[in-house]
Amino acid sequence: MRPWRVGLLLMLALAVVPDVGRSDPSTGLSVRLRQIEGAFRDGSAASLRSSLASSGKVRLDLDELTPGPASYAPGQLQVIFARLFEGRQTRTFAFHTRNVADSGSGTAFARGTWTWQSRQGGQGALTLTFVLSEEKGDWRVREIMTSR
Repeated sequence: MRPWRVGLLLMLALAVVPDVGRSDPSTGLSVRLRQIEGAFRDGSAASLRSSLASSGKVRLDLDELTPGPASYAPGQLQVIFARLFEGRQTRTFAFHTRNVADSGSGTAFARGTWTWQSRQGGQGALTLTFVLSEEKGDWRVREIMTSR
């Protein structure tokens, strides 16, 4: 094949292949939300930790499940959620598309419903709001609170 044809084919291929170095923020956010859903469904505090902000602390306010609003390092939250998951078997946890809002400025809000069966036989449900922010091209949880 002639060199100019190879160059032309290469230019055409690059024009139709998306830039893999840059991700669509909504795609990255969707991936992160699926990871959080999986962590809740599996009762995996370690998996949830990987979705938390890596710098600073994460604010947590879960009404009757925690002592009150406070900010925690990722390791501390892993311990808190390990205890929460230990006492509860998740029945469902899902974010609903209509309850996800990307502000366009690097902050997103996602509301999901968590239902569980208590190890002692009771049931419970909470609607949780997650505040996420972009961190080095990835979405990370900055806050988890009970929705009112």
